[in-house]
Amino acid sequence: MSIKSIVPVKVSLNTKMTQDGKSDHYHFEEDGQFVTLENGQHYLRYVEHQGSQATPVQFRIAEDEIHLIRSGTQKTHFKFANGGENLTHYQTEYGRITLRVVTSRMDADLNLAAVTGQIEIHYQLLMQDQLIGNYQIQLQFGA
Repeated sequence: MSIKSIVPVKVSLNTKMTQDGKSDHYHFEEDGQFVTLENGQHYLRYVEHQGSQATPVQFRIAEDEIHLIRSGTQKTHFKFANGGENLTHYQTEYGRITLRVVTSRMDADLNLAAVTGQIEIHYQLLMQDQLIGNYQIQLQFGA
């Protein structure tokens, strides 16, 4: 599929995770790209820097679902849809495990003409019906 446009954007990401009663927060500010394909699909791409690690991250943004694809040493592909559940595979250095992604909230406020947006996602990860954790993503981007 051919690319219609690539617009440089600033990306701000806040993530909150709660596992075993303990919470962690992460905040990233990165330069990225908002890519629109000829078929109308939209992608937000950037590289997340944490310590010496650089992880390529891509959000595929559709009207009723959002895909999060991380391509670092541990590959993930999460699909979020309001009230939806999806199975995914998480590649670790020890092998592949199956996870269930349960989306409790997904809001996207996008202005594609101005290439700005705000996305909020709340979800749970489960492995074999055991809760791994609760997660919240707040993502903002703008040209």
